[in-house]
Amino acid sequence: MEKVQAMHFETAGEGPAILLLHAFPLDGRMWRGQIRALAAEHRVLAPDMPGFGASPKPEGNPSLDDWAKAVLALCKTNGVASALVAGCSMGGYLAFAMHRINPEFSTGFALVNTRASADSQDARRTRYEMVERARHEGTDFLLQTNPPLSPATFAGQPDVVSFVRTMTQDATPVGVMAAQRAMASRIDSRSQLGSIKVPVSVIYGVDDPVISRAEVEAMAASIPGAVFAPIVDAGHLSPVEKPADVTAHIIALARRVFPA
Repeated sequence: MEKVQAMHFETAGEGPAILLLHAFPLDGRMWRGQIRALAAEHRVLAPDMPGFGASPKPEGNPSLDDWAKAVLALCKTNGVASALVAGCSMGGYLAFAMHRINPEFSTGFALVNTRASADSQDARRTRYEMVERARHEGTDFLLQTNPPLSPATFAGQPDVVSFVRTMTQDATPVGVMAAQRAMASRIDSRSQLGSIKVPVSVIYGVDDPVISRAEVEAMAASIPGAVFAPIVDAGHLSPVEKPADVTAHIIALARRVFPA
């Protein structure tokens, strides 16, 4: 495994662990609407991937599997041997990687606005174009297009739009390059869906402009016992757009994972 530096972890609460994995190009702060509520009964960990948030820049050319191994190692260092894993978008790709590497670690999954399939050739091409732009231009170009939010969010939650833009602006060029290369080279995870034996909630902001509802519903149908949880007036970043709704679904999943 290529060397990946330590990651910053935000931690709160005590009890059975919940691990929150962020979307690109955001960081662990995107889960701030969930952390306080979940920490009432759980130990919550929200890492920043290398090059994002408060984490140091990545070294080498890490894959998603490398990052997943680093997250698992840091959880172990922090005394967390297992956790309910919630991942949004890129965080979902990491969740699938963690399941492949150590299927015993995850006690449940909240898969939030993510997909199990690998990138198409066009999507890979777009990612590598973004790598080159980040290399030559920095990350300002990410702010030149609107983030993948719901029209309702743009219309009624300017603070959320601003918060997403702040996290995007804080992403480092080397972090953006590493994440795009890692996502472009990720393997197709659909073959492992049927082997997931823990409780799963597939949470989906129905205004997602990146991933179609049909693809997400098909993913949910391929996971034994998975619950499909659509959220109205939310786009690709539903934990930030509709935090109370996403929190409620994660709490409901936690009650399935950690029955009283």
